[in-house]
Amino acid sequence: MQVRWHIAFCNVTYAAYTGVSYREYYGDPAMMLQTQLAAQQFAEQRWGVGRFIRPHPDCPPVAFASYLGMPIHEPVQANELPYVDTTRPLVRTVADLEQLTLPDPASSGWFARHLAVWQYYRQQGHTCRFGGEGGGVVTSAAEISADEVLYWSAADPAAAGRLLDHLVAACDVVRAFDHQLCGAAPRGYIGDDYAGLLSPRSFRELVVPRYQRLYGDSPQRFLHSELLRAEHLRIGRDELGITMFHGAGAKLLTPAEMTAVMGERWWAQVTPQELAEWSPAALDELVSRYAQAGCSYVQLYPGRDTPEQSLAAAIAACQRECAGGPHW
Repeated sequence: MQVRWHIAFCNVTYAAYTGVSYREYYGDPAMMLQTQLAAQQFAEQRWGVGRFIRPHPDCPPVAFASYLGMPIHEPVQANELPYVDTTRPLVRTVADLEQLTLPDPASSGWFARHLAVWQYYRQQGHTCRFGGEGGGVVTSAAEISADEVLYWSAADPAAAGRLLDHLVAACDVVRAFDHQLCGAAPRGYIGDDYAGLLSPRSFRELVVPRYQRLYGDSPQRFLHSELLRAEHLRIGRDELGITMFHGAGAKLLTPAEMTAVMGERWWAQVTPQELAEWSPAALDELVSRYAQAGCSYVQLYPGRDTPEQSLAAAIAACQRECAGGPHW
């Protein structure tokens, strides 16, 4: 297939383009929607790419952990994102696994606020899902155990498996709540997971069975799991049937390795750090190199420090090099 291109705008860029603080953005559903629409207009006027921004009820990264019961810090500074208090993990010992629960998403943690946001968007005529879980069970397990799950993966695999099972069950509860609100939809996505922190052997024995349960019978199996090596990716392809891999954050994989394992079924990403620090000429060269590396998609992921001229250069390179056009 011909290479296509995409831009992943997000909460950070919405706020930067409109001058809205994160506290304002997450504190009021009307402000969230207004900010997204204003950012959409800004991106269209600057670069002609406003269609990449779609109004949606937005969860901060802490939402799933707060649902599980992790304490959340809401910063004093209005323009800082809330974050998980990892000094107070839910799980410190194997015995703590017995105390884990599966709360009601409608009334637990950040999801209680998110439900009000979802309801507001629907009232305003925007069809959207509740969402809330991306299947990143290794990341979540590390978050609620102060990384103890990584030690257990080698020293006590049974305990690590029990914790991962709980995270899968929590994903299933949130997924069922989304279906209750929005109707059934196939689950074909696992994202923002750090399964590469485990050895390939632990990945096969501990993660693959849990990913298999998350994917269920979905024929589409998209994976974004960071710090994987080629051996992890081959296991994912052969034993999970991964149909598309997102190479964002794949610092231990080269484009050649991703092509060797996945063929053209992978995404390349120009990261926020690269967009912030590299010159327009260097970004042009990077996009060109990715477009010729064998991937299906080149994604730009701007941050709040991305200079406008740098994003303009990367977009121009995508328009020139990606013959398949934009993936709106």
